[in-house]
Amino acid sequence: MSQNSYEYEVVLADTEESKQIHYQLRYQIYCLEKGFLKVENPEEEMEKDLYDDKSIHFLVKSGNRWIGTFRLVIDQLGGLPFYKVSVPDSPQFTQYKLKVAEFSRLGILRPFQKLNDAQSLHESACKESVIMLKVLHAARDYCRANSMDFIIFLCRRSITRVLKQLELQAQTIGPAIFHYGPRIPFAISLTDNLNGFDSLVHKHLSTLRSYSLYSEMYCNNVPEPLAA
Repeated sequence: MSQNSYEYEVVLADTEESKQIHYQLRYQIYCLEKGFLKVENPEEEMEKDLYDDKSIHFLVKSGNRWIGTFRLVIDQLGGLPFYKVSVPDSPQFTQYKLKVAEFSRLGILRPFQKLNDAQSLHESACKESVIMLKVLHAARDYCRANSMDFIIFLCRRSITRVLKQLELQAQTIGPAIFHYGPRIPFAISLTDNLNGFDSLVHKHLSTLRSYSLYSEMYCNNVPEPLAA
């Protein structure tokens, strides 16, 4: 994981302007590039849903470009997006009083996923690992600061290998389903010992601050979204 971590920054979208950038990036990634999602008003070029009103939105920046998004949906267990398609069968997750956040809408623009001519497969893997480490560091810190018990993911099984590499132990909390491909609900406990993850953060990230606030960073000089 030798990719320079200075290249990437996670920013909490805490203004209407920054949330619009977030929605525009989701439109590019999920509607234009992946073709997963449809929008009611395509002329707006923004992808939003009913969960955004109870979400914390984040942006990923590389240099002077916004390149990616993710969000944390904050609600009781039964109000989270994954609950519409998968009911947890783990006894621990039948308690509606758990404070949980669902990690979703993680996406990186395609040009920043591709190898360039001078980049090896190993270098590309390092880049992805650094981005994931930064994203999960921000999600973990936000949720811990707000007394969350768990972060829930509805994702491919292969993602658990990535989480394991980052010293995050994910537990399966429900059956496999088909939702834009095979998906399984996983959870990471925020009360467990995460010393291994913290060691990776200290070793590989250039700053221990996991995310910045958009409102503190920008006035009029704002990075432009990547053209579709």
